[in-house]
Amino acid sequence: MDLGVEVPASGRDEYIPALLEIVRKNSIRLLVPLTDNDLAQLSKSRDEFAALGCTVMVGSEAAVGECMNKTRTAQLVRRAGLACVKSCTVKEFRKNPFFPCFAKPVSGSAGIGAAVIHEMSQLNGHCAKFGKEMLLQEYLCGQEFTIDVYRTREKKVVCAVPRQRLVVRSGEVEKGMTVRQQDLIDAVVHLAAFMGDIWGVFTCQCRRSTPGAPPKFFEINPRFGGGAPLAIAAGANLPLYVLQEVLGLPITAELGKFTDGLLMLRYDEAVFVPANDIESLPGYRTPMFR
Repeated sequence: MDLGVEVPASGRDEYIPALLEIVRKNSIRLLVPLTDNDLAQLSKSRDEFAALGCTVMVGSEAAVGECMNKTRTAQLVRRAGLACVKSCTVKEFRKNPFFPCFAKPVSGSAGIGAAVIHEMSQLNGHCAKFGKEMLLQEYLCGQEFTIDVYRTREKKVVCAVPRQRLVVRSGEVEKGMTVRQQDLIDAVVHLAAFMGDIWGVFTCQCRRSTPGAPPKFFEINPRFGGGAPLAIAAGANLPLYVLQEVLGLPITAELGKFTDGLLMLRYDEAVFVPANDIESLPGYRTPMFR
């Protein structure tokens, strides 16, 4: 049964109690977060959901925090012995600056506050707009990849689908292609062993300076990625694997089994509807920009 329910915004104190009431009322057995907005709240509250018989596809607060905080993510990657994009805080950067660099909020998402910085005055303006809790990284030209991963609650990686990000808009892939590159698969299998109790679907991101060069990792998202439909279309039925695990069924994933070279092309579509209650429309009083 499909059901739409209005709830308080994530981040508010009323958010989790509202979700718990929906779970209780509708006997929901599985909750799958799809954005960064409520991961921290859900990781703190997963035992409350479990008490109602509902599994939340989320790791512990500590494991999720390590992925959400970009500085700690870089430390995790280095601890795993993998190549990592050079990263530092704003304070460290000012002592030993390097340009161009890539700036992004320590706890950011969806590409908000991310930018290529070419000079110190630009960095100052960027921090004035988005805050000083920034991570500064070396800017790597070259290919970028996201690897969709499924890891069981027994901490075994059973699925890994690398996809090359060809065009990205607002942090989400617009055009991408699956690629069978074994070193990327091997790397995320190794990295997962250092990720605590993160389970279910998550993504790892990396870049190669040139085709075939060693990958440098820079981000881990402990949730479904926005480009997951490409991996699913390529044969990695990620939602099914979550259901199979929660129901105690054998997980049918096979590591390395997916369609190579499958290209995804996304586009905008205009939708036309009559306007009612015009003054309540978002952007009516002042335009919205994304």
